[in-house]
Amino acid sequence: MNVQPSQVLTMGILSLVFCGSGILGIIFGALGKKKAKAYVAENGGTVGQVKAGSIMSNIGFIIGIVMTVIWVIYIIVAIAAVASMS
Repeated sequence: MNVQPSQVLTMGILSLVFCGSGILGIIFGALGKKKAKAYVAENGGTVGQVKAGSIMSNIGFIIGIVMTVIWVIYIIVAIAAVASMS
């Protein structure tokens, strides 16, 4: 797999941009982490873009998980509120 540092950085940026939606943040974060690992395995080290992309991917992944949990809780509370009105 020929991974470019800009690909890792792009996945990291996308994971941060979409982390508020939850699932997309998790997906892009996981892809960024996978590409960073592949780059390190291929080249034996990292460059600035790979480090930055990896860090952003990790942050986006974690925030994506948190936001997914928040969305699920929000939906459950909303359903419970509507059900109690009836």
